[in-house]
Amino acid sequence: MGTIIRIIITAVLSAVAIAAASFFKLDPGKLQIGQVSAAFIAAAIAVVLLIWFIIAPVICAFLKNLRFSLSTKRKIRGQIRSRQRSLLNWLLSRPAHWGITGTASEPQYANTCEALLALRGTGYYEKKRESYRGGLQTIIEAVVPTGLPSRTVNRPTVINTSMLLCLAALERQKSTGVIDSFDLYDEIAANLWFLHAEDGWGPLILKASKKEARLVNTWWALNALFRYGYLERPEEGAEFRQFLTGIYEKNRGGTFGYSASDSPRLTVTAMYLLLYYDLPKSVREEIRHDYDPQQAAEFIYRRFVDEKCQVETESIDGTFAGGTYIAHTPWKHIASAYAMQALAAARKNRDLSPKKMNEVFRRTSQILSGDLRSPAVNESCYLPSDIEVPRTGPYTFAASYLIMGLDALLNCR
Repeated sequence: MGTIIRIIITAVLSAVAIAAASFFKLDPGKLQIGQVSAAFIAAAIAVVLLIWFIIAPVICAFLKNLRFSLSTKRKIRGQIRSRQRSLLNWLLSRPAHWGITGTASEPQYANTCEALLALRGTGYYEKKRESYRGGLQTIIEAVVPTGLPSRTVNRPTVINTSMLLCLAALERQKSTGVIDSFDLYDEIAANLWFLHAEDGWGPLILKASKKEARLVNTWWALNALFRYGYLERPEEGAEFRQFLTGIYEKNRGGTFGYSASDSPRLTVTAMYLLLYYDLPKSVREEIRHDYDPQQAAEFIYRRFVDEKCQVETESIDGTFAGGTYIAHTPWKHIASAYAMQALAAARKNRDLSPKKMNEVFRRTSQILSGDLRSPAVNESCYLPSDIEVPRTGPYTFAASYLIMGLDALLNCR
């Protein structure tokens, strides 16, 4: 179809050019190509080639993008909105608010936080206020003085505690009436910041060694403390800013891995690009001396659109805590959702072209058509092709993250 349109454009414009030459009574024998005299036919061939190789492709690309924006993109947006609603319906129909899988009878605090962040981020919690309040109450009751424990290791972890602080920050902005006092959360935030090491945070609420520090844990902590207002705090603000910009300085360029020595990963690169766009302009300008957001966006685009990455698995080493060795199972990251959020933010900030953003929408449409299952009417769960399905059912966290990714695309113009 594209070749036919290109032929038509070339034929029409060539005819117009030749007709114009005849109308203005140009002498074919005097036509010049450079300094060499040429016959009319040679000039006509030159015009045709010029239009075919230079002008027609530009027009075709413009018409293709115009058609996508006017028709296809609108249909994909409708698909995204519909699937996001069915994912939310499935999530809210699951017991225990929320376990690791759809049929889990007990909450898994990380998964509960992820579902709450999805509900809060989409504004859907307003429609399902009691479900949201019930899930948040489950989390509040599990909090200890140093943070939010993981049921897997039975002690507070950096990621769980960071999610807790993100939710507390949202509650401080717009309360649902679950948290009466923020004094405990202020202390938890202060302790989290106090425990940062030179290379960031490890998996547990402990001062991490260089080997234990991971950039995913560090991102969660930085993101939580930023949202909790640490950049503006009179006492910690300057040090927090220096540490934050230092993380980008140590990982020069645009890509990040799970650790400073690791190869680039979609998930971590997307995380730090999202945080970068959220920061105040003055901090972004300071970071840009060592960080290239366009390079980051291009890497994320290539991994998500071209290589079709949906899931990345981080192998976390065990940790010694109080003389006890704590093993950690591999952590599965829903890379597709982070990519959607990061690329939508890159487009808003003009670090990704409209053409590539259209391809992001197309890739998302493919995922929604091929990787969602409907266990009930108006319900969908997310089953990426590169993740196993447990015997107890699909993972709730996969749905939570995809809901957030889709929301970013719906808000991208």
